[in-house]
Amino acid sequence: MNKTLDIVTTMVAVLLLGALVALSVRGIVDPASAALAFGVPAVDSSAQFYHAVYRDRNLVLAVTGFVFLLSSMWRALAILATTAISLPAYDIAVLTLAQVPVAGVHAVTLAGLVVLSILLWLRVRRDAASRLAR
Repeated sequence: MNKTLDIVTTMVAVLLLGALVALSVRGIVDPASAALAFGVPAVDSSAQFYHAVYRDRNLVLAVTGFVFLLSSMWRALAILATTAISLPAYDIAVLTLAQVPVAGVHAVTLAGLVVLSILLWLRVRRDAASRLAR
């Protein structure tokens, strides 16, 4: 069970963080297409700025997450993933209030972060229990 938890947690983290990096890089390379995929076309400067902040926010979170992952800083990664749950929830709320169709990527990101957070906290709890048992 311990090895399975380690493998699954690492795989989910790599997939989710990698997807965030890919989406962010896509936003840098082709901002108009990325904005449409987000759900709102960047037709004016305020929308373009919002998308730039969204893209950069995701890139910073993903890079930070990879640093924590590669450093085996599981508690820090768990805290990052748990607090990041609020971000796609916020995006969904803003788009819904603006009566804009919500792209599926937001719900998938939200679900992925919830699953990753659960896995990370299970791992952190297991590691803490094994340290106490020594």
